[in-house]
Amino acid sequence: MDDEKLTAYLKNILEKGRMAEAIDISKEMGGQLSEEEINSYIFQYLDQGWLSKAVEGSKAAGVELPDEMLFGWIDKYLEEGQIYSAINAIKFLGVPLPKDRLIEAGRKCLLEGELNKGLDAFKAAGEEVPEEELLSCGNKCFEEGKLYPGLEAYEKANKTPTDELLTLCGDRCFQEGWTNRGLESYERSNMSPTKEKLLACASKCFMDKNKDEGRRAIVEANKASE
Repeated sequence: MDDEKLTAYLKNILEKGRMAEAIDISKEMGGQLSEEEINSYIFQYLDQGWLSKAVEGSKAAGVELPDEMLFGWIDKYLEEGQIYSAINAIKFLGVPLPKDRLIEAGRKCLLEGELNKGLDAFKAAGEEVPEEELLSCGNKCFEEGKLYPGLEAYEKANKTPTDELLTLCGDRCFQEGWTNRGLESYERSNMSPTKEKLLACASKCFMDKNKDEGRRAIVEANKASE
């Protein structure tokens, strides 16, 4: 394997988080990863939420990662809503779950319409999600055209979304060119979208090269009243 191919191969391995393997291959080929490369990829792993890969890679490279620094990255994951990265890092390091921080991060995810992340954060903390938080999440989902997470949030709260929320969701879907989801939102509200909204949706679909949903929007528009 020539130098150019070896460099490309090692880069591919390193970008997948397999630093120990890259170090071994480099040594076998009579080379050595530079300290700059190693530190750069370790930081990249941490930044991507791959704390376990960063720790494993640093050990293979003989680089020490202080616990305080690793705990700081867990805090960063939680602050940025990287729930799964935080939970995996906590489990990998074998440290106690920061219950209050998980709940805080989960609540933030719910308010931003990130239902699954929010649910999993509360689950990891061993707490039930308050009804108010679920409804807030559902409302946010509907505002963003995320019909199914919105329905799931309301279902978990044992509530039924209003027709106004469902049509709000449908309108957002049409604005984004999501014909099928928009139509389902309206069907669930027992209301019908206007011809104008459907034609605007069709235009968006064709702009995005989504021909199938664009055609359906036109068909439905021809059935609709002004």
